[in-house]
Amino acid sequence: MAELTRFLSFAAITLTLVVVPAPARAGEAPGKPGGYPDKPVEFIVPFNPGGGADASQRVFNKYAEPIVGERLVIVNKPGAGGTTGWAELVRAKPDGYTLAIATPPFNVIPALVRPKQTGYKLDQFSYLCTYAVVPDVLYARADGPYQKLQDVVTFAKQNPAKIKAANTGTLGADFMTTLLIETATGAEFTQIPFTGGALALQATLAGTTDIMVGSSLYAVSQKGKLRALAIATEKRDAQVPGVPTFKELGYDVVSERYRALAGPPGLGKDVVAYWSQVCKQVVDNPQFRADMGKVGQPAAYRDAAKTQLAIEHMTGDIQKLVDKHKLAR
Repeated sequence: MAELTRFLSFAAITLTLVVVPAPARAGEAPGKPGGYPDKPVEFIVPFNPGGGADASQRVFNKYAEPIVGERLVIVNKPGAGGTTGWAELVRAKPDGYTLAIATPPFNVIPALVRPKQTGYKLDQFSYLCTYAVVPDVLYARADGPYQKLQDVVTFAKQNPAKIKAANTGTLGADFMTTLLIETATGAEFTQIPFTGGALALQATLAGTTDIMVGSSLYAVSQKGKLRALAIATEKRDAQVPGVPTFKELGYDVVSERYRALAGPPGLGKDVVAYWSQVCKQVVDNPQFRADMGKVGQPAAYRDAAKTQLAIEHMTGDIQKLVDKHKLAR
């Protein structure tokens, strides 16, 4: 009897060791690493309620909560263009219960132009995934003199600084993208800063400014008013297939804005992998994609590794601009 008891105990242990959770199938919750999470998870949104980042994260959380099985709590911590919230993220305990929305290039630019004031370093972010990508597009007024990108480039080269380019603030995302376009094409513009996208759009439509960088969504919402000259993606965007890329026109310009999830430095690889799986399931949901379209942010999935690579590439491009134009303070 003693030998039988020992045999049964050994068999039970053996079975315990070989049973491993199967990968999550479509519609199933991914296996929780070590039971994580088993309580609510806080998501820092470093902007005020009602803005684009806040709206997108609320849509994401709505669809992620049923998968995760725990509450996903938005904590708005605005200040200093988002850097207050991101600085708090990198100081958080790396247990997976404090995460944040990251919005490259908006979290990238301050760390490069104000490295002593930002409160974080770019290598401190543990990126989990990307769930939306908004490409940049160069626009001109539809009834204006610039019908294609080459019209802008040719005139700007022959008349340096004559073309006025609207932006939403010096050292902002579209300011940097405009510098990137200048560098790639050899054109020279005069950048005119405004305090928001609505004012920059209004100025361009009125002819106060000649061109502007803006979201790809303007190609649809402002059709007939704005002319999309080129989109800053690797390949043409399916939502605006008639807009050529800068690359196919001969200029190396890639500029996108992301909605990504990030954690503090030292976050466990199992937690990163878990959220990457959750993110994929959320983005694969057609209703999520529809709801993201309603808030003006096209859903798109990139896993943790691809998100990290894309942001490293973006950081390299911006760093070159900062160095060339001596923008660091």
